[in-house]
Amino acid sequence: MRDIHNAMGRRRLGAFVGVSATLAALPVSAWAEKVGFPVQGANAASIPGIIDVHGHLPHLAFKMKRVSDNKVVSASAYRGDVVIVYFGFTRCTDTCPLTTLNAARLFGMLGADRSRTRFLFVTVDLEYDTPKRLKNYLAKFGPPPFIDGLYGTPTELNAFAKRYGVYFKAPTGAGSPDPVSAIQHSGAVYLFGPHGEALAIINNLGDAHPHLHALAHKIREIL
Repeated sequence: MRDIHNAMGRRRLGAFVGVSATLAALPVSAWAEKVGFPVQGANAASIPGIIDVHGHLPHLAFKMKRVSDNKVVSASAYRGDVVIVYFGFTRCTDTCPLTTLNAARLFGMLGADRSRTRFLFVTVDLEYDTPKRLKNYLAKFGPPPFIDGLYGTPTELNAFAKRYGVYFKAPTGAGSPDPVSAIQHSGAVYLFGPHGEALAIINNLGDAHPHLHALAHKIREIL
């Protein structure tokens, strides 16, 4: 996998400008007070953008710290919910904020069904993304429990990533001259059902124009 800043940066630069403008214009308190999310326009495409992996990947399993309440949780904490899992880092300038913003837009479409849907952002940058920093970052997109972060030990993170074939590399230390641009990770977004079953890979949640209406319809079918 190539560094996301090189592999995706040019293609999504225009989209990220829009993300930055949205976040700058909307106070964090406005999101939290309403328990609300920005809704994408009605011209969303109808192509699903979903790759069916049911029966091909293991059930959701992990043990990490949930940053909204600093509790160590496992997949059992999310039984009964549809769970979307994404591996990223807060210093990312393109794919990570765009993916998370699109997840917020998705919640805006789900209405009452968002009460049983969760987006979990798993940081791969353990050196910089402390639980407090990750919590504050995600609060810009929407309130927990809908959008929440997971932070773990290197062993916990490696086990979670390996289980689903997620590649990442986050060099740390004084010998790393440019740790931000050197961070690499695959951009897969995973969709799990209420019983923890791996159902799909969402292949365009990090795009400028994801198929959110189709994804919302899929989630309603699952629930």
